[in-house]
Amino acid sequence: MLLIISALATFSYAGVAIYIAARLVYRAPIPLVGNPGQFGLRYTDITFHARGDRVQIKGWIIPGVLPNGNLTDDRILIVVHGTWQNRTDPAAGVLALSVAFARHGFAVPAFDMRGMGESQPAPLSMGYFEQRDVLGAVDFIQRGGWPYPALGRPRVIGGWGVSLGGATLLLAAAQEPAIRAVVSDSAYADVIPILERQIPSLGGIPPFFTSGVLVAAQALYGINFYAVRPVDGMARIAPRPILLIHGAADTFVPPSNMSELYAAASAAPSAHVQMWLVPGATHAQSFHTEGAVYVQRVVAFFVAALGPDQSAA
Repeated sequence: MLLIISALATFSYAGVAIYIAARLVYRAPIPLVGNPGQFGLRYTDITFHARGDRVQIKGWIIPGVLPNGNLTDDRILIVVHGTWQNRTDPAAGVLALSVAFARHGFAVPAFDMRGMGESQPAPLSMGYFEQRDVLGAVDFIQRGGWPYPALGRPRVIGGWGVSLGGATLLLAAAQEPAIRAVVSDSAYADVIPILERQIPSLGGIPPFFTSGVLVAAQALYGINFYAVRPVDGMARIAPRPILLIHGAADTFVPPSNMSELYAAASAAPSAHVQMWLVPGATHAQSFHTEGAVYVQRVVAFFVAALGPDQSAA
């Protein structure tokens, strides 16, 4: 009888863990809201493949606009959205920021990460697989069928990401030197503390199920959430410049995450890292809180890091 009870308990635990793991990694995509054309900007839809596993990624490229009105793609800013969002993401202002960057002379490839927006369905892995999407964007910029051949191939690449996008961008930059500068807004240093809070609330289950859910996610979907630690790769980004931004009122990803990332990046002898704690801003809301000041500060960082536009030189 004891063996039967033990077997039933084990089976029940595994069943709950598998069910919650599926809820954790799959959700219906959110439709796009708007496009750059509504802001009077030219743009072209693009499709490329993630590096390594060939997942199909959908996005668009907005050419930069110079003060004289000419278009440019000399400097590229890859824009990466947050969890369960897409390249328009009004909650964090991703489309508005993409438009602002383009109007300051930066070409902007913005895309939907796997499983989100218009990209190919795939499980959410909090950066474990999504970093391949960013690396695929780099491959497309460097070697893909560039939609603006008259502008020439882009000279230099930077990246901006928010929340999951910020963490994913850091993971990608740690292994891809072509990403020459990074702005990471509201990124986590390690995803496990977040999942330890979120998994029990996701299914109304006791915390002791969390480890089972994480094991199930790895067994079923190949996701090792324990490896999603952007903090571990920060020193490898040096000497490339990094700007870390975080809302002082962020309770979802506490500001201590920015401090951890900053300390890890600063450990490199040649580090160039800055941080900006935005008073009053909650999670992924620093742009909405600071508005034009946010744009000016981020643009100034990228101008200093990537240099002036050289398309007319």
